[in-house]
Amino acid sequence: MLRLSPAEEYAITEKKKAEPQLSHRQLSGSLRQDGYWISPSSCYRVLKALGWVLAATLREVPWKQPRYEPYRPNQIWGEDWTMLRIAGLRHYLLTIIDYFSRYIVAWGVVETVTQREVQALLAMAYTSEGIEQQELKPILRFDQGSPNMARKTRGLINDLKMVISPARVSRPTDNARQERWYRTVKQEEIYCYPSYASKDIAEWSLACYIEHYNERRPHQALWNCTPGQLHRLGNKSLLCSHHKQMVQVAKEQRKQTNLITRWNQVQLGPN
Repeated sequence: MLRLSPAEEYAITEKKKAEPQLSHRQLSGSLRQDGYWISPSSCYRVLKALGWVLAATLREVPWKQPRYEPYRPNQIWGEDWTMLRIAGLRHYLLTIIDYFSRYIVAWGVVETVTQREVQALLAMAYTSEGIEQQELKPILRFDQGSPNMARKTRGLINDLKMVISPARVSRPTDNARQERWYRTVKQEEIYCYPSYASKDIAEWSLACYIEHYNERRPHQALWNCTPGQLHRLGNKSLLCSHHKQMVQVAKEQRKQTNLITRWNQVQLGPN
């Protein structure tokens, strides 16, 4: 009774043809934006039957339960930088990610990372998110590199009334959501270009990707919603409740469609 309708199966195959890089989980989230509430497992079954599923192995997570979990936007921020190349020269992508929603709140491309660049990024994030009007300021998680731990950087953080939470030495899992974001942006954007032609091109390309990541790319940890949706909604319970409601609606619609199809087949009789 809950078998996918022909229209839903068609939507899965057409979306996969249009965006072949999407996994079955991302495909499920992307289809929701088109009005199709189809589970990742159903997408997987359709793709597997067509031979469109690629084998992949991932290492096990170090622990199943997080050590702490933010319950609202702008409660905990992660800050870090990663390398890219522009015209054959080393540059860096600096970002601040919101731990609650995985939303990229501020970013920049710089030739080198000093306390000046880190302070500018912090000020950008603070201003763009309207933190001044927020009673409780964000907790800032970063590594203990010299740009982060410089006296003026720590002074700016104190002036902004934010709380410093430095990661332990050689423990990238202490800033895991930031590191996971860098894995994504490297695989889907940075590694696609051995070297960007110019800084302007790099900033334009990264701006397009970050907008895609924030607003259109489904995120498995967010029930295949986007970081932007959760960041604005600010409540995971409401998001989960809406997800369950829409799944139930899709099931009822599927039942009705399958009943009508079977009734029509009975009425027509055998050929």
